[in-house]
Amino acid sequence: MGLRRALVFLIAVVVGWWLFLDTYRRHAAVPDGSGEIRFVHFGSYEDFEFWRDVIADFQREHPGTHIRQEYVVGLGDQYNIKMRRQILSHTLPEVALIQLAPFHELAEHFENLDRMFGDVAQPNGKTGERPRERLSHFALRHSTFSKPPPLAKGGLGGVLEPTGLAAFRVGDVQRGLPISGGNLLIYANRTCFERAERFHGRPVPLPADDWTIEDFIRTAEMLTCDFDHDGRIDQFGFWLPRWVYFLPFIWSFGADVTDAAMTRWTFTGPQAENAMRFYRQLATGDRVCPRDEEVPQLFQDTGFLTGRTAMCVNGPWFMPFLAKTDLAEAYVVAPIPRGPCGRATRITWDGVVMRKDLPPQRRAIAWQFIEWMLSRDVQDRLARTGRALPARAESQAAFVAVDEARRRPFVEALSYSRLQSAAPPLAKGGLGGGTLDRIINRHFGDAADPARAFRAEAMLDALAGDREIVRALAAPEGKSP
Repeated sequence: MGLRRALVFLIAVVVGWWLFLDTYRRHAAVPDGSGEIRFVHFGSYEDFEFWRDVIADFQREHPGTHIRQEYVVGLGDQYNIKMRRQILSHTLPEVALIQLAPFHELAEHFENLDRMFGDVAQPNGKTGERPRERLSHFALRHSTFSKPPPLAKGGLGGVLEPTGLAAFRVGDVQRGLPISGGNLLIYANRTCFERAERFHGRPVPLPADDWTIEDFIRTAEMLTCDFDHDGRIDQFGFWLPRWVYFLPFIWSFGADVTDAAMTRWTFTGPQAENAMRFYRQLATGDRVCPRDEEVPQLFQDTGFLTGRTAMCVNGPWFMPFLAKTDLAEAYVVAPIPRGPCGRATRITWDGVVMRKDLPPQRRAIAWQFIEWMLSRDVQDRLARTGRALPARAESQAAFVAVDEARRRPFVEALSYSRLQSAAPPLAKGGLGGGTLDRIINRHFGDAADPARAFRAEAMLDALAGDREIVRALAAPEGKSP
């Protein structure tokens, strides 16, 4: 009997070892001196292939090193949850990609990268501010670049995009570096414009570089058509965005969600009221945007692809998707229309962080790999995919070269792109980005509901007084209430 139990136990151990050996190898601590570090990232399968190739090239150039690639399948929320668990269990990889939304909440767990190369986030003496000339057609096509400087001490301020550096700087400390980013612009479906022209019997101009909010409304009205005259709209001019994709319009009306210090809710007053009246007008007044019941089971990308809506707000990541569809040659990208207070759009960044307190050899390899990720070659390769803007300013030419007409507006929009300031303070208060979206979108949904009475002042007061937002902004920095 004892021999039988021993045999069963031995078999169980062997089977368990066989089942979990690969998991153990992937997640066990890497001993110093092995020349190996771990790198974890999120994204699509195309992202997995991209980083696999980048790692292979790095290892060829750095014999004796090994980067263990760990790819988290699924949505960003799953990746962020896993990163938190790795922090709690002290198993955070040496190098990791991170989205901007959870970065500020987790920043204290990442290495101070200023120690690696000095103060890098102050090009021309001011963090996140750098004069930018408009990139002309000629400059983009014919520009040549000398060999870029290495990411040595003090070298990043003039190499990486200022908003990207500012995004991953906490106070006076650079806790991460930007890798890729994306801003929001207007996509227009040419097929919808052509249908509207035939319906109205007159031209419907495509968006111009200098168009205004008034031009935008007129265009959206002309694109909204009941082709068969049955009383139901067949084509809408614009897909009504929720708050994050509506931020460019909020800013163009001169309003903001929080103050610069991200401690006080500021979405109130006449300019915010005008922005919300415009939102209500889009939803109910001009009928240029579909209501939920008019586009059941559709979301923005599908609405645009099928021609149900002629225009929408989206980022560069939308282009590779459209390239695989019938709209591959039938859409244009336009700037955000200029509002009463100018023009602004939202930009977000994905960054790279390093684990704290690494032993010297692994620390050196980790930094070499980060430098490799930000090298001209890798950033050019990332740029050519079109999924995101490169963090390295010199690589913008590679981004544009593939499809100048549609990619150039994203590069030019960097001159009026700004970071979203609302997420970090709400993270301090214990609210993740998803919860923030639900809170604000609930109020925006009420504003867009034609069955509800609407007063801009009352809507903004209700939003500012929302219990969860008040609780989050009142929380001490770094602590949940």
